[in-house]
Amino acid sequence: MKAQIISIGDEILIGQIVNTNAAWIANYLTSEGIECTKITTVSDSKESIVTALKNAVDNSELVIITGGLGPTNDDITKHTLCSFFNDKLEKNNDVLSDIKKFFKQKGRSNILDLNKDQALVPSKSKVIRNPLGTAPGIWLSQNNCEVLALPGVPYEMKILVEHFFREFKKNRKLDSIVQKTIFIRNIPESQLAFMLKEWEASINKDIKLAYLPSPGVVRLRLSGISNSKAKIESLIKCELDKLSSIVKYDDNSKDLNQLVYDLCKIKCISISVAESCTSGLIASSLSQVPGSSNSFLGGIICYSDLSKINLLGISPDLIKKKSSVSKDVCFEMAQNVRNKFNSDFSIATTGYAGPTGGTEDNPVGTVFITINSLKGSITEKILFSGDRKIILNQVRIKALELLINEIKKYE
Repeated sequence: MKAQIISIGDEILIGQIVNTNAAWIANYLTSEGIECTKITTVSDSKESIVTALKNAVDNSELVIITGGLGPTNDDITKHTLCSFFNDKLEKNNDVLSDIKKFFKQKGRSNILDLNKDQALVPSKSKVIRNPLGTAPGIWLSQNNCEVLALPGVPYEMKILVEHFFREFKKNRKLDSIVQKTIFIRNIPESQLAFMLKEWEASINKDIKLAYLPSPGVVRLRLSGISNSKAKIESLIKCELDKLSSIVKYDDNSKDLNQLVYDLCKIKCISISVAESCTSGLIASSLSQVPGSSNSFLGGIICYSDLSKINLLGISPDLIKKKSSVSKDVCFEMAQNVRNKFNSDFSIATTGYAGPTGGTEDNPVGTVFITINSLKGSITEKILFSGDRKIILNQVRIKALELLINEIKKYE
């Protein structure tokens, strides 16, 4: 089954709010085995709504509309639906009763006519009663296509979608949509696409492949639709078995912070950090998971040379001789902070995040990362690209990846 989503509202088009409703509905549709083929955002105008609705009804079996069901003059969705379906508004006593009950619970005895008018619904529609607000869901049908109009308030929309689907699925057998996302790290998207060219060309025709790149990692999503969930799962597994002989990937959906936390908990180890260029980004990341204080002991932000000397005991002569952005200084930072916190592992970073700074040998984007432990130390010099924000985020990701790899070796 194919579906489309229509979001109504000038506030979305001008960027005043983010269209989280459409993302949530699309994800919900996928979980129910329905393929969302298009998401359209239109203004609060009859012409725009009708144009989008006609296209959606002609090309899908389910259309979900959000927005424009409120009590104000710019809420024109119900009137537009009546025009499109050649219908008229009529009072629904159940909805009116719900509205009165809602206002009573709020301690308001005076109900405006504008609020009572929300009980007016297209006469041909089924009503999805709203337990959390005054605007009901409106369910209409045309040409083997079901149209569901919902209020734009997210928590109202979500519960109405769930109520609708309980009824919608009773006499329908929906397909299964299976998705599997894997993570490939430290290989640029273009290089990865070249490496996987032959594999990609041979993928089973029932499986779709999508590249989802971000700094430091490319996610590959394999997906398929079938009336047999087991069939699609088997096809995806087969393709991933072939892929594993070409490139190393991670199929763990946990984020890096959670992975670090889990490994520290399993191996009973602790971490400290000394950050120069990242100035607390890694510390903030390590403390995101509840309970992380059991493993993350703390850190030192030593942005200036003076702070490296005073807080970490880095030799002024070493900084003068090698510079603060060097393998030697990064190593000393990691070792000294680990000793100071008496932690099992430590991370240190120093580099040029830009836009200024850098040298001929170490241009902007050059960063040293050290992972230090009782069993040894590794330091990597990496040249990152992008603006300052992108570079720093890549450093954070790379530092956590290096830490994870070292912890996995720890016995």
